[in-house]
Amino acid sequence: MRSFRWALLPLCLALGVSSAHASKPEFPDWATQAAAAQAPSCLKINCSPSAQPARSWNAIARSSKSCAPQGRGYAHPFAEFNKESKLLSFHVWSIGPDGHHYTVKKNQIIEGGTDEWGILYNDARYKTADVPGADPGGIVAYEYTEQIPMHSGNEPWEFQHSVPTVKSVFQINLPQGWQHRVLWRKYPSVEPTEVAPGNFRWELSNIPSINLDSVPMAPAEEALAGRMEIYFSPASLPQGPQLWTRIGEWYTQIAAPQSKDSPDIADASRALTSANADFIDHIQKVADFMQQQIRYVGIEIGIGGYIPHTAEEVYRNRYGDCKDKVTLLISMLNAVGVRATWVMVDTDRGVLDPTVPSLIGDHMIAAIEIPSGYLNPALKAVVATKTGKRYLIFDPTNPYVPIGLLPTYLQGGTGLLLAGANSQAITLPVLNPGSDTVDRTASFTLGVDGTLAGDVTVERLGASSDDLRRWFTVSSARDKQQSLENLLRSDFSSFQASDEQVKNASSLNQQLILHYHVTASSYAKNAGNLLLVRPRVLGSDAFHIEDGPRRYPIEFSSIGDWRDTFSIKIPAGYAVDDLPDPVNVDTPFASYRSEVKADGGVLCYYREYTVKKLELDAHEYPALRKFESEIYTDENRDAVLKKTN
Repeated sequence: MRSFRWALLPLCLALGVSSAHASKPEFPDWATQAAAAQAPSCLKINCSPSAQPARSWNAIARSSKSCAPQGRGYAHPFAEFNKESKLLSFHVWSIGPDGHHYTVKKNQIIEGGTDEWGILYNDARYKTADVPGADPGGIVAYEYTEQIPMHSGNEPWEFQHSVPTVKSVFQINLPQGWQHRVLWRKYPSVEPTEVAPGNFRWELSNIPSINLDSVPMAPAEEALAGRMEIYFSPASLPQGPQLWTRIGEWYTQIAAPQSKDSPDIADASRALTSANADFIDHIQKVADFMQQQIRYVGIEIGIGGYIPHTAEEVYRNRYGDCKDKVTLLISMLNAVGVRATWVMVDTDRGVLDPTVPSLIGDHMIAAIEIPSGYLNPALKAVVATKTGKRYLIFDPTNPYVPIGLLPTYLQGGTGLLLAGANSQAITLPVLNPGSDTVDRTASFTLGVDGTLAGDVTVERLGASSDDLRRWFTVSSARDKQQSLENLLRSDFSSFQASDEQVKNASSLNQQLILHYHVTASSYAKNAGNLLLVRPRVLGSDAFHIEDGPRRYPIEFSSIGDWRDTFSIKIPAGYAVDDLPDPVNVDTPFASYRSEVKADGGVLCYYREYTVKKLELDAHEYPALRKFESEIYTDENRDAVLKKTN
């Protein structure tokens, strides 16, 4: 699917195009008035969009020396379009710091193509301009009009951004007899003004920013921003969850024909497993084929940002984007008697809201129907729906998370199960901590000069290992070595790493194993007849947490269970004089415990850190800060060794 969330959304409800768009207007009154209002710096005023025969957007930004980097971006005019969403006009003006008015000429407009990872070709284009007078204290204003087709009958109004907004206006003009409904997300609702019959206008002023600069463990900006979703139709509109069903029925209607199988697909699917194979064997073999044989390559033209290519095309070409891969998966599973369907999601948790039906998601995954009564502990990413059916949620686009699990960035989010009249919002599973583990073990020898040397083994299993599996699969030996050295620099001031070995990087159902040898000089510190040594040799579980109040929710990257077991052989002529006390902290969201013991001339360090929840409310920040402080203190405590002679 297209990564830009507002592309190809429905509009164009009336006939014809206003002739006002044909000629280039003089410097607009609205820009002059906004500039004269002495609005605070770095603020944006926009009018977006108007459901006339086209979408119109007006924007103004003031440039200032005090502008934060994210604010300066709003001084750059930008309009995106493609084959179906036609750009009818694009005009740019500015007022320099000296008050001089500029009108950007047609030959100064720059046109280019968008660049999106994994997309071989799309018809998405944009226009922009290098604007004169856009210096500190200047004003940049632009407007564009875009004609876009109506597809699903709903439109988001995204009015809250990373800089404050002085004013934002949304206006929609509906044909006679049409119905509309609005839902608000994370912002107080505002009643519209009916400017004329069927013409409704919403206006917001002084919208605060979503500023996540220097905010640790923050959700995505789009997950926190206010939004209004409007639904419109010539027929009566459903309410509540049925709006999800309405979107799902629209998508199923355009996508289902694309999943029709062919003799080649059917033969290939049946060849992967035997006719009497178990359910998990069927889905495992097809999933392996999708992850290993079908490359992620997207070709999106017009509504191709939504409609997948046919399963036959994807199978024949051996490539496709996320929705293409799901479509082929559906076709192949159907050939062996397994039913599956699409699930629209967003790769930023919280962007899709279960209470506000929307097409704003940016990714497509699969839901595989599990036979009634079938149970298998390997299938962990399971949801139950209102119909009583159970589905295994699977992302065939991610080649490093096995079927049965779910990538960490999707866990706990909202998805739209696209199943015709049974379409519904679902909460994506959050896997238990035992499904995602890291076991780090090491055996070291400590010299009297403070040099530490030993072998380290790290075993990982679970969805959060996907980035490392990818890295170890595609990177060169030199890059892997540099990556390891960068990691160890946070633990040692001077060291040498060698003998790095990686196992099972592409064997998704087996532990990813990393082994290496490390020698660190001056690891232990001499203090007279004492030797100070940190038992927590490797790795930090502590997050940097700022003091002060917290405005935004808190988000962990993943749920999991991480364990360290280190042994340090004490040098001859030394004995243990003092050990750190055990630590045991347990909260509703995470737990941490550690212990240091001495046994037969060996320091034994063990700790376990478990994250139980993905998200915390802002009011839980003091508890998190205290928890992280305990971890930080424990990680930096020393054991004391004393000379015995």
